[in-house]
Amino acid sequence: MKKIIILLALIFGMNESFSQDTRYGVRGGLNISNFFADEPDDTNLRAGYNFALTTKSSLIEDMLYLQAELGYSTKGSKVEGQLGEASLNLGYIDLPVMLSFSFANLISIEGGAYAGYLVNSSISGQTSGGTNFSSEISTSDFNRLDYGLAFGASIDLQPITIGARYNYGLQNIIDNDMANFLGSKARNSVFQIYVGLSF
Repeated sequence: MKKIIILLALIFGMNESFSQDTRYGVRGGLNISNFFADEPDDTNLRAGYNFALTTKSSLIEDMLYLQAELGYSTKGSKVEGQLGEASLNLGYIDLPVMLSFSFANLISIEGGAYAGYLVNSSISGQTSGGTNFSSEISTSDFNRLDYGLAFGASIDLQPITIGARYNYGLQNIIDNDMANFLGSKARNSVFQIYVGLSF
């Protein structure tokens, strides 16, 4: 956690040193997530949410920007079997850092990387007999550090921004006993839709 805080301070400090033309804001929206071993697919999708504090600084006026964000994002996947179905819920503090290319000060294409730190985990669902269950599980069953690539697009209707983003995990998040439940490999795959407000 200390490393993420230090990295955040450095990135936000870089934003200020690059340009005085810096916008701050907040954003929030919907997550659609699952796990994958080799290639992402559209099975076992789980709905969640995301919210973040944002900063966006101009590197080349009206064309190229540096974006840094700090927020909370829910990830995970659904698992179905003969005994019922369960939703594995993982909560991360995420730090995406991206370059954003703006076209006509309206449409932006963005790409970069993210780092995430797992802060909570739980499982919930329903047995085949119709009994609901919910339980906290130990974060030690996972690699708490997650990282990967991030890319997306947005429409800037200042001060409102509407966007979509995809986070492609590069880190195997499975550790300890969780391998017996999910298999030896699992990476995060998260599609986000969000609305932002800048100041």
